[in-house]
Amino acid sequence: MLPSRDRCSTFGPTEVDLLHNIFEQILEERGIESSGEKANEIAARLISVYQSGVRDVEMLKTLSMRSRN
Repeated sequence: MLPSRDRCSTFGPTEVDLLHNIFEQILEERGIESSGEKANEIAARLISVYQSGVRDVEMLKTLSMRSRN
């Protein structure tokens, strides 16, 4: 059985564009530099949340900003 598209570890061009745009929005809204540990943490969470099946832009932004405690 093939994995579902939502669980796939690769992203198509449309998904990459979407995630990039959301990432840039988060950084701009929070005043975070794109090169740094905080940006890396946000990017990792954004990808993780997206891979979990969340597709709503606002929810992706909200969940990507939550701490991993």
